[in-house]
Amino acid sequence: MMEVRNAGKIKRIPAILLVLSMHVFLNLAKPAGLMAYILPIVCWSLAALIILYLCGFENLSAWFNKSITLIAALIATLQISALITAAFFTSFGKSPYTHALTAIPLYIAYFTARLLAFELSRAYIIKSYPRKRIFAGTVLTALFYTFLKFPVAKLLSLGEPAATAKFIGSEFLPTLAQSLFATYLALLGGPEASLAYMGIPEAFEWLSPILPNPAWAIKALITTIVPVMGFYTLNQAINPFTLARYGIIERIEARKPLKTGKSLSLSWIAVALTAVILVWGSTGLLGFQPTIIASGSMQPALNVGDIAITVPTPPEKIRIGDIIQYWRTGDQAPTIHRVIEINRIGKTIYIITKGDANKAPDEPIQATASLGKVVFTIPKLGWVSIHLKVAAATAYTFLTVTLPKALTKGATLILANTISITAALTLTAYAYLLFTYHKATKRKKGK
Repeated sequence: MMEVRNAGKIKRIPAILLVLSMHVFLNLAKPAGLMAYILPIVCWSLAALIILYLCGFENLSAWFNKSITLIAALIATLQISALITAAFFTSFGKSPYTHALTAIPLYIAYFTARLLAFELSRAYIIKSYPRKRIFAGTVLTALFYTFLKFPVAKLLSLGEPAATAKFIGSEFLPTLAQSLFATYLALLGGPEASLAYMGIPEAFEWLSPILPNPAWAIKALITTIVPVMGFYTLNQAINPFTLARYGIIERIEARKPLKTGKSLSLSWIAVALTAVILVWGSTGLLGFQPTIIASGSMQPALNVGDIAITVPTPPEKIRIGDIIQYWRTGDQAPTIHRVIEINRIGKTIYIITKGDANKAPDEPIQATASLGKVVFTIPKLGWVSIHLKVAAATAYTFLTVTLPKALTKGATLILANTISITAALTLTAYAYLLFTYHKATKRKKGK
């Protein structure tokens, strides 16, 4: 089985210089307009082809490991799912990228070219390290690709300690954690594994119209912890003799009996499938969108805590009696009510809705875009999310309001009674010393 292992510095340095020179060139060129996409696509595609030539298709085939690549995809999906779950308690944001049909192929070519160049070269570089230096090689390779993730201008502009500290905590360390795991995947499973791990979040960020927008601290925590979980999962699932062959564990440890099987369990697959449904279903990209009913305006048809599944429906297909979901300008939550009247004035359709439990109808809405039609209801399941949100809000209020107030009042009370408290403590200490001295004197007299 052919491999580039033990290739040493002679073959490693050209790959490093190639990727680094492309990165610096693109940062100095600063192309604008359409060239901001075209030039990177050309440069990174060229770099990927050169690395591919250096690697050789034989090595790529030998490095590929189906189980490791599957684990990489599962961990990437878990990372996105965790961010989306966190966003339910914080906020979602609209994607900064235009999702016109002509733009999507350009986006795909843009991030795919860079991913291929990065992950092919990452695998080539880490595979060239000798067995005895594999830990140092993993760290150095991960650091190299971590710095490549940031524009040169951003790294050079770091000056103030506060800004630098925030950059390290919110961006650098999470990126380093992901880069370490991607490098580890490239070592054990080749570029296909690291591509699966790095490519899924990248595709989600570029192609999803709605993105999770949790606070930077929460996002940094998730994107740091999930790769750590990935290390543990990978080491549990992979053959220990493979780890020993790469110098990750000693050969004596590899001979110890395994506590877990080599193959992935059905529970892992179920978790992965659930995560995929949660990730894409919550954004509406699977053709449906779940919404938790938060009021009793539609009782008894829909109760608080039910989950209404809606599908996008053109205004022409809406009928009287349908339950629809729509947004009004300025509202923070959608309205889910029943259609009681439809009026057509020219080509414009006006819809009037009313909650089944309400006495008065709603204000008419102009149906100029697709609406969501309720097609299915899951009773009571939404109470899980409601209780979690209440618990999270209570904990947040306690940590940010109640506890600081209590500490402030305590500190104020202590400061206001400093003299009394100091005197009491001094008196107590003095009394204790007298008592101790009296006992010691008594013992001496007894002796």
